[in-house]
Amino acid sequence: MIFMLFAVAIAALFFVGSLISLRLGRQLGLQHSKRNGPEGNVGLATVEGAIFGLMGLLLAFTISGALQRFDDRRQLVIQEATAATTAYDRLGLFGGDDARRLQSGLKNYIRARVDLYRMAHDFLLVQRAEDFSDQQEANLLEFKNQLWDATLAACPQPNYRPACGLSVPALNSLFEVARLRAGAAEKHPPQIIYFMLFGLGLGCSLLAGFGMAASAGHSWMHKVLFAGTLSVALYILTDMEYPRLGLIRIESFDHFLADAFDQMR
Repeated sequence: MIFMLFAVAIAALFFVGSLISLRLGRQLGLQHSKRNGPEGNVGLATVEGAIFGLMGLLLAFTISGALQRFDDRRQLVIQEATAATTAYDRLGLFGGDDARRLQSGLKNYIRARVDLYRMAHDFLLVQRAEDFSDQQEANLLEFKNQLWDATLAACPQPNYRPACGLSVPALNSLFEVARLRAGAAEKHPPQIIYFMLFGLGLGCSLLAGFGMAASAGHSWMHKVLFAGTLSVALYILTDMEYPRLGLIRIESFDHFLADAFDQMR
């Protein structure tokens, strides 16, 4: 809820600021035309084109990066599901009660992983990070340590050494993907990029209003459309960076890990 309010507030603030900049730019443009006449705008189009081009490039690269990070997070969900099923099959090589005990420990760990991402969590405004349940993360760490210790304890037995050589790397891969998912959740552009987008967007609004002064009248439809388009783009960028808190969701891919858990006999 905090994230939604934060993202909408930023977009709304930019929308209002953009409309104000458009109006201010038009007033400045009218004053400029009165002082310098029709020929006073010669050469300004080059500067305007350069600034609008910079805004377009910055927006395009930022959206492209956000889409790439969003896709990386989805791929990591699939990788964790694959690693989980592989580790479960490898633990079955121990055989007998030891195999069932180790596989049961793995199922407890995977169930905790599924629950972690399904549980409601909040947004830390200052750190710009998702706030997952500390209790659930503590449970995860306990299940992980128990599974790892139990696997290593079974390895010294001579008849389990081949199984150990396959199971330990599989568990390492599973735990590594979990760490990658945690890191991906905190992978975002530097704050300066958002400040640049916000400031440059207001600057473009000012220049757009300045250019509108060349016409006798002004269209509120164009002003609202210009400000609204930039505001929606800014909101979507923010939303894609936190795909478990806003309107753009990644939960549809969580079923891969849940399905992997269900397939563990």
